[in-house]
Amino acid sequence: MAAKIVNQVDRISPRKCRNSDYGNTYLNGLTKMRINRKLFDFSLDVDGEVIHVHKLALAIASDYFAAMFEPDMKERKEGTVKLQDVDVDAVKALIDYIYSGIITLKEDNVEAVLSVSEIFQIVWVKEECIKFLKSNLNTGNCFRVRKLADMHSCIELQNISHRYILDNFDDLIAEEGLLLLSFEEIKEFIKNAQDVGKPEDSAYKAAINWVKHDREKRRVHLAELMSQIRLPLVSTEFLTDHIVAEPLLTEDQKCNKFVTEALTYQVKESKHRNESFYVFLLGGTRDDTTSSEECKVYDISKKKLASISSMNEVRFTNSAICLNGLIYSVGGWDRGPLETAECYDPFSKRWTYIAPMNSRRSEFGICTYNDLIYAVGGRDNSAVESYDPATNIWQLCEKIPGTTHTRNRTTVAENSIYSLTLVINANNVLRRFDPRDGKWCEVNNIREAYNRFELVSYDRTLFAIGRSECKRLDIRMNKWEPMPHMLSNRLGFSVVIAAKDFYVLGGEDKDSTQFITSVERFNIDNNEWITVDSIQIKHRHGGAAVVSGDFDFN
Repeated sequence: MAAKIVNQVDRISPRKCRNSDYGNTYLNGLTKMRINRKLFDFSLDVDGEVIHVHKLALAIASDYFAAMFEPDMKERKEGTVKLQDVDVDAVKALIDYIYSGIITLKEDNVEAVLSVSEIFQIVWVKEECIKFLKSNLNTGNCFRVRKLADMHSCIELQNISHRYILDNFDDLIAEEGLLLLSFEEIKEFIKNAQDVGKPEDSAYKAAINWVKHDREKRRVHLAELMSQIRLPLVSTEFLTDHIVAEPLLTEDQKCNKFVTEALTYQVKESKHRNESFYVFLLGGTRDDTTSSEECKVYDISKKKLASISSMNEVRFTNSAICLNGLIYSVGGWDRGPLETAECYDPFSKRWTYIAPMNSRRSEFGICTYNDLIYAVGGRDNSAVESYDPATNIWQLCEKIPGTTHTRNRTTVAENSIYSLTLVINANNVLRRFDPRDGKWCEVNNIREAYNRFELVSYDRTLFAIGRSECKRLDIRMNKWEPMPHMLSNRLGFSVVIAAKDFYVLGGEDKDSTQFITSVERFNIDNNEWITVDSIQIKHRHGGAAVVSGDFDFN
């Protein structure tokens, strides 16, 4: 009976016990052995300074040492290794980390620690060094960090330090790090700095400082560096006060040519700024239901409005453009989309028909490129075609890719056509068309559904002008940024650009639908809107084009 009771006792289950502090206990034990100099079985010789260690500790923490301690390795047999071209303090810091799991990174050791951690293949420490450097970049170390990142294939750190240099380029043009760059490196920075919008003046200063740092050896690179700088775009004052008088440039035939071209360009630009500009306001709507064939001309400099002969057809939501002194009014709407187009000669003061487009269209983009007129997209239309005035022929191009469009606006920058398309139930989509290869690619969207923008460009910047907000995009950065909005809240307005100003004319008040008759101007340099005229311009949903010259429309 007693035996039976014993057999009925429940079995005791095994239990796995874990010492949560064992790792620390183990590390503490290793550290004590190191402090007490017990059981050392290996040593590191760094510039004559011997560091005693335990092979097991090093092999666990470092793949570099684990491989070294394989049975057939010389170092294992000899019990020592000589480390050359490494910082002894960085080695000591890494050995301390192996025994304690702790490393202290400082400004004066982090670069050396990163180098040694790369050799020892201790990934965690290398990553911590990269984090430390990323968060502590400054003008004194950015060039050094970039070089270090390149040496150790730290791609992200290299990109971040490169970007830091570009962002702070104006403050770095006299720094020793820049002066010690190789020719290929300074050439890359000069190009990239201008690409991200840094002043050409700064690019020039960086280049000339770099050459003068070792004049005799580097002057051979001067002409190629100058060819990378957009000298015509430097400030006029800097060009005439500094660049023209620089002996290094005047003594070099190629550089002297670059300077002459820059001066010639600026003289032409000065004359261009003094030209008279006329805005042609073509067609549009008289009221909510009636479209018009009437045309007016607004003299920007004299602030006068004059009527000219009417178009051959009634048009609204038409597009207009100037090419070689002639004004073209294309497409539009009159009881349906139009394919017809006509041309106005400011000297004969007459409208004449040109060849009709292949596609009927309204609310479409229009621009000129290489003496051709491009009509792009439109309401329910993705077709693109170009018109050659010399042959009076419209030629089809590749269509705009994507979904159904409600309207399109187009401009030209850097040998490419940019199309801003309002897509049904979606955003304004920006695409780029290269007329040289006939291909479209998507660039960047404005995430503002239903907002209608007019699109103009100056140099490498696109400006999207909407009734309630305006944005700009530097095509080198490919990022839309906010800019000051118009002073009025108008719909159906037109935008033209004259020199460094663009003008907003016509339109209607969003709430009352009454004509807005004032003229607003945005100056690119001042980055501000002002009302320049309150003349009674009654124009909405029509075409607008600007022409320069000397005309009499009275």
